[in-house]
Amino acid sequence: MTLTQTQPVRPWCGRPVWAVFRLAATLLTTPLASAVGQNVAEVQVTPETMTLAVNQRQALFAAAYDRQGNLIPSAKFTFWSSDTLIVRVMRDGTVVGVGPGLAKVEAKVQRRRASMAVLITGGRTDSVAVPAGSVLTLDPSAAALLPGESVQLRAEAIVQDGSPVAPGRVSWKTLGAGVATVDSTGVVVGVGPGRTIIQAAASGLMATAPVTVEPTAFALTPTQVSLSPNQVDTLHAVVPSQGNREIRGGVQWSSSDTAVVQVGPSGIVTARGPGQASVLAAGFSQSHRTEVKVHRLPQALVVAPPAGAVHLAVNGTRQVSAVAEAADSTPIPEAHLDWAVGDTAIIGYDLAARTLTGKAAGTTTLTARLAGFDPVVWNVEVTPGLVSLDRRRLALKVGERRTLRARVTDEAGTETGSANGFQWSSDRPEAVRVSGEGVVDGLALGHAVVTTTSPWGRSDSADVFVTSDAVVASNRSGAYGIYQFRAAVGDTLVPLLVDGATNVQAVYAPDRTRLVFSSNRSGSYDLFVMDADGRNLSRITTDPGNESEPRWTPDGARVVYTLMPASGLPQIRSVGLAGQDDRPVTSAPGGNQSPAISRDGRKIAFVSNRDGNQEIYLSDLAGGAPRRLTQTKERESNPRFLPDGTLVYVTKAGGRGKGSRVMRLEPGAPGPTVLVTTERPILSLDVSLDGTRLIYVMGQPSEDAKGRGEFRMFMQPLAAGGSTEEITLRAAEQVVSPAF
Repeated sequence: MTLTQTQPVRPWCGRPVWAVFRLAATLLTTPLASAVGQNVAEVQVTPETMTLAVNQRQALFAAAYDRQGNLIPSAKFTFWSSDTLIVRVMRDGTVVGVGPGLAKVEAKVQRRRASMAVLITGGRTDSVAVPAGSVLTLDPSAAALLPGESVQLRAEAIVQDGSPVAPGRVSWKTLGAGVATVDSTGVVVGVGPGRTIIQAAASGLMATAPVTVEPTAFALTPTQVSLSPNQVDTLHAVVPSQGNREIRGGVQWSSSDTAVVQVGPSGIVTARGPGQASVLAAGFSQSHRTEVKVHRLPQALVVAPPAGAVHLAVNGTRQVSAVAEAADSTPIPEAHLDWAVGDTAIIGYDLAARTLTGKAAGTTTLTARLAGFDPVVWNVEVTPGLVSLDRRRLALKVGERRTLRARVTDEAGTETGSANGFQWSSDRPEAVRVSGEGVVDGLALGHAVVTTTSPWGRSDSADVFVTSDAVVASNRSGAYGIYQFRAAVGDTLVPLLVDGATNVQAVYAPDRTRLVFSSNRSGSYDLFVMDADGRNLSRITTDPGNESEPRWTPDGARVVYTLMPASGLPQIRSVGLAGQDDRPVTSAPGGNQSPAISRDGRKIAFVSNRDGNQEIYLSDLAGGAPRRLTQTKERESNPRFLPDGTLVYVTKAGGRGKGSRVMRLEPGAPGPTVLVTTERPILSLDVSLDGTRLIYVMGQPSEDAKGRGEFRMFMQPLAAGGSTEEITLRAAEQVVSPAF
């Protein structure tokens, strides 16, 4: 390498192309006499370094330049060797190897000079024999120092197979004692700014190490430390401008409060008691400090979730935290925890957000460590995705077949893959059978849980309810209970909820997996919701009045019903399935009841006496002035919507024992048409969700001594030409409020 004295040395290859052409022109056109008076601004020598054997020769090329970068061809150089026992240099710049070693050769003209290092190989310096082909190495191979800083160089001979061998006595030499010195043991001490080379020679072998000495600032790392009592940490003095290398000696350490923290001669700090203190590092005409806080001694480590198995999908996230707590259960946020991820290709952990993220499918660990406590280990399994069914609840009738679809999703619910190779099962195969890719068959009335499981063990389940055609309230057990039944089958009423309370007006949710009904089990009549198998009963209204006539909104999220307050007239209200957000729908005088919701959820039809007679009105469910739909002197009741917005309702003439008519009023039609005419009054009515069937109950007093009424229930198609079926009831059985 080039060793600079007065001017920096630039290699020939560093000169631009234009300078090469200028050099050629100068050599051809510049007279010798005019060049003699030129002032030399820079000297260069090539090559930058030279390695020769003993008695080997090689020419040294020197060139001089003025301030404009022009070559001075007439420059006369003198040459000098720092050690003529190693290297001699001739007047013409020829370098001759004399003896093994490292020396400096210099070219000088007009007080400008440049130098190069010359290494001469061959010969022995002592009697220790080393195998042929061995080389001498230095550790470290290069060094950067502050003035006054020292470093230990160690020499070692390495044979051709890479194994070390004793090199014998090592002699040390510096080429620039003003930059760095070296003693007989290889300890190098920085003296002043600059660069030099340290030479080691042993058993005929030689090695060199470049040393740079630079007066620059050092720093402490870390600048802030938080410790528990008796915890130990190490501070490091580093040189930022030299790649953050650590300073080797020459630093004096001290603590501002040894009752809080103590520091040793190598920067090792030991926490003694709660508080805050400064650790000072002084040396090389500068000083720096690190603030050390010793927090309270942790008595507990609280983690969430508990140590053990954690499952998440690829790209999924999970909150994982660990907090140190003091004896009074208050957190110690400054307590330092070490977090370790077993395989960073599988998971990542964001300490600031306390978030675990799945990167790739596999299994690994996340570990949190706090001094004085056993490590907390989470075994993390990252799967290709979560398993999700397209629905969590499904209803079908006996003999009906539906399909559940399984999906592979991320934690945001976005589908990420296909459900190939999944296994399906039913916990009650006698009621619900599942086969193939989620094909579900209803075999018998009841409830089953259908589960799908992925090849990597993730699963999801759906509640499947097998139901009959419709439900009705019957008194066959004494008090009214809720039963389900199938048409065209004799005496098929199957109890759903028969418990001694009066349970009436049950209505299936749009997906048929739940029922809402009115019951007096809490004293007054309140609304309750239960699963389609009669289980999981929950109360959703609590008004001291009576709540009745419930109807579902099409999305299945709310129930619209009639409230008969303890005093006053009935009004229509709406409530959520958890009993939340109970609010009025109507408030006009005259009373409003018997709500029906259009299939698009926008309209509500209801019965009101506001004009002096029981008529049917229509309004927006969101609010607004209602419009009267019927204009008769008869009494209208039981409004129900068909899917196309057509309204079906019952008209009952006045007087005892007279029949009823089922009317059909299409949107925009000038008037209604008659669907059904009965000789006895229709007590209640409903239409199927698809708008193809009608079910109703007729009742009138019987002529027996007990005076009990006679009830009959019918189901018929709405299309012309269909036949009416009568549902078989027991003798003297009373039924009300049938619903599909």
